[in-house]
Amino acid sequence: MHLLNIFPASFPVQYKTIRDKNNWITQGIKISWTHKISLYTFNANSNKPKAKVHYIKYCKILRNLIIKDKKQHYSRFTAKSNHTTKTTRSITQKETRKVHSVQQVPTLLVNDEKLKDPSNNAFSN
Repeated sequence: MHLLNIFPASFPVQYKTIRDKNNWITQGIKISWTHKISLYTFNANSNKPKAKVHYIKYCKILRNLIIKDKKQHYSRFTAKSNHTTKTTRSITQKETRKVHSVQQVPTLLVNDEKLKDPSNNAFSN
């Protein structure tokens, strides 16, 4: 037998479900989002002004609903937390997609030399 035939039989593929990272997205929002997509495709193929106005109103209502649900989810999340400041900072970083890397060591200039470790002998006299 060939190795390529034996390998898949020996190690079957296992599927793992990935947990949704956006826990604030409810089933109702998913349904409303698919309806918004269908309204968009309908408006792209037609020139009806009433349909366009309806689509704009629907988008505005959906946007406000999403903002409200996000606020509700994150307020519950911070209420359960023991360290609210840290939780609020992590939520802000997640929403702005700005995750800070490990802090860099500050450099210090002494006599035109860069010192990476301020606890060096530069301050001992």
